[in-house]
Amino acid sequence: MSKRTYHEMILDPFQEEALDAIDAGKSVIVAAPTGTGKTLVADYLIEKAMNEHLRVIYTAPIKALSNQKFRDFKKQFGEDAVGIMTGDVVLNPTAPLLIMTTEVFRNQVITEDPNLEYVSHIVFDEIHWLNDEERGTVWEESIILAPPKMKILGLSATIANARHLVDWIESIRHEEVALIEEHNRVVPLEYFYYTKDTGLVNYDQLWRYYRRKIKDRNYDENPFGPTTHLDLIRTIQRSHLPALFFVFSRKQCALKALELASIANYLRPHERKIVEEKFIHIFGQEIDWSSSTRQLKRLCSKGIAYHHAGLLPSQKVVVEELFLERLIKVLYCTETFSVGINYPVKAVCFDSLNKYDGRNFRPLANHEFFQMSGRAGRRGLDEKGFSFAIVDLAYMEKSPPPKFQLNRLEPLTSQFRLTYNTVLNLTATLTQTQIETYFQKSFSAYSYHLSSERLHSELAQIQQRLEETQYLCEEVGSFTCPLKHHPKRKELEKLKKAYKALGPRKQSRVYGREMARKIRAWEKLLSQTPKNCSIQHQENCHAQGKTYSKLKHQQQELQNALDALPDENAFLQEFEYKKNHLRQLGYLRNDELLPRGTCASRIYVQELLVTELIYSDVFQQLDDDQLNALISSIDFEARKNDMFHRTTVFDPTPVKEIAEYIQSICGQDAVRYDPRVAGITHAWSQGSTFAEVQALCNLDEGDIISVFRRAIDLMRQMREAVSDTILRNRLKACMEKLDRDEAAIMEL
Repeated sequence: MSKRTYHEMILDPFQEEALDAIDAGKSVIVAAPTGTGKTLVADYLIEKAMNEHLRVIYTAPIKALSNQKFRDFKKQFGEDAVGIMTGDVVLNPTAPLLIMTTEVFRNQVITEDPNLEYVSHIVFDEIHWLNDEERGTVWEESIILAPPKMKILGLSATIANARHLVDWIESIRHEEVALIEEHNRVVPLEYFYYTKDTGLVNYDQLWRYYRRKIKDRNYDENPFGPTTHLDLIRTIQRSHLPALFFVFSRKQCALKALELASIANYLRPHERKIVEEKFIHIFGQEIDWSSSTRQLKRLCSKGIAYHHAGLLPSQKVVVEELFLERLIKVLYCTETFSVGINYPVKAVCFDSLNKYDGRNFRPLANHEFFQMSGRAGRRGLDEKGFSFAIVDLAYMEKSPPPKFQLNRLEPLTSQFRLTYNTVLNLTATLTQTQIETYFQKSFSAYSYHLSSERLHSELAQIQQRLEETQYLCEEVGSFTCPLKHHPKRKELEKLKKAYKALGPRKQSRVYGREMARKIRAWEKLLSQTPKNCSIQHQENCHAQGKTYSKLKHQQQELQNALDALPDENAFLQEFEYKKNHLRQLGYLRNDELLPRGTCASRIYVQELLVTELIYSDVFQQLDDDQLNALISSIDFEARKNDMFHRTTVFDPTPVKEIAEYIQSICGQDAVRYDPRVAGITHAWSQGSTFAEVQALCNLDEGDIISVFRRAIDLMRQMREAVSDTILRNRLKACMEKLDRDEAAIMEL
């Protein structure tokens, strides 16, 4: 049978199956390990749609991925055919192929944007982000609200409950959805743990070594030497590069890259020249470079680099391009690098198997580990890929390294949350009956029904088995049953003897009094005379009693799980609750949106605070630079060690009063606002250089840019939401003050 090809590539069976389903006009979900070639399916769909003059939207979870796709598709289809909308960047929004973040798509479907009329397909890259605590809701709303005639293509890493996900999509969209699953990798992966003492070992060898060492040690010393990233690189550099090195801290990414560069150089002179030319091409003459760009160039010209969200956009671009040209041999990066961006390597290394999730340190989950490890193994280049994890043997007992298993992947769960913006938009566009249906369509409602059915049927089975456990009298398990009474009685006699032996002086001490209390309690328990059962009867109870109590225990656990399920109508109740808040604030009259409500329905960030500010006289009291400073403080969330110069650039009192008013009705969490960041935006708006702004805080360069870009994005939303021409023009002028030099849209 002739194999199907695409651009001269012979397709794998799962790819063929996916392309056939697309040709048949179906919605498709592809779940396959990272690096197996899922992207090809999206490329085929997009090319097919473009040839047929149809419009396609491509959504991705993170901006880095959107930007990379934008660059790739522009090369393929030309400038005019591709547009991008990522909140802070809008270019060519009427193009037939639109790249956007999932947030932007969700905002379009919830407001029933007429531009969606002619879109034939929506591609959800990394659809398993449904599981993301912060942003999962956006994916869920996008899937629920996507117009029925728009076909879906979802690309996902391997997930435990892919069938569950597809059944849910089928149930809400009333169409057949093809599920294509691939479990095998083209390039198999091998997993190793590493310490300086053991070298590369598997899980069992690691424990064997550890137990042997512990047995032979002198008790006062730690028998294990420290292991660093340099030890691991030395071990693997001859035959396992290029490598990605995952480090769960931005600061450590840069430090480790510098440490390696002080002892290693992986490039030949002519390669070093290419790197230098690339830097001059992107950053201009060296005299104008920032110190961080100089540092990055020093590293890159040795074939070493780092990559994280705190880099300037152009610094990320230079690292990514050099990486693709195989001029970076070791790249230290944070977890975001494992999302979607297609940068395969020969090996993936982990500096640690614990990560900080914003609240505390926790072990990596199975799916996170496999998503990151999946970058290893380059198709057509490597026979095998490798995953290496550094372990600290000194902590083996206290926090043993996780044993990752592909068959134990965590299932996707719904992270559905209701925002005030969603409440307003649903109230504006749907009837009460449609809204009830909308909540029943959520993935969590679907999962609730599944769990509820499963628990009820398991409970029924246990009930039946309990009824079949014959001849057990109801005293089983109580102290009137001889089986339990007599052994306990013996124990009591022993305890009394021990108490008597203490003598009066010891009896009055704490442990003596404790023994006396125990004796009294047990005597009370055993005061009833046990039943006088025949030996035969007792043996039967003994044989069946264990099963009975085990079943009873299971029954209790199932009942607890059932009680713990959220109320089926939880979302509907929350919806009504939030609608009441909105009525109190003057956003709704019954179910009709008032002017404030209409305004807030078009704002997707801190909609209540922004609307209240628009309707107050706060903006009139500020000049443009102060206004920029205020807007950037909205929804800003500082990282743990962020520091700012203390300056007050506008009077914070009126804003504080508005925030407290909202919180008094809607609760503490309804407002996120941090004026500490205002100083840096004020300085930038007034024309300070980037270096001057950096001196005002300890934020990473990329984070400073992101403060300005987020303020621009919010002002763009505000311009769409208000009709007052003076305010609209003013916001445009404010945006232009921020949108310059390093913060301009130059990354694209």
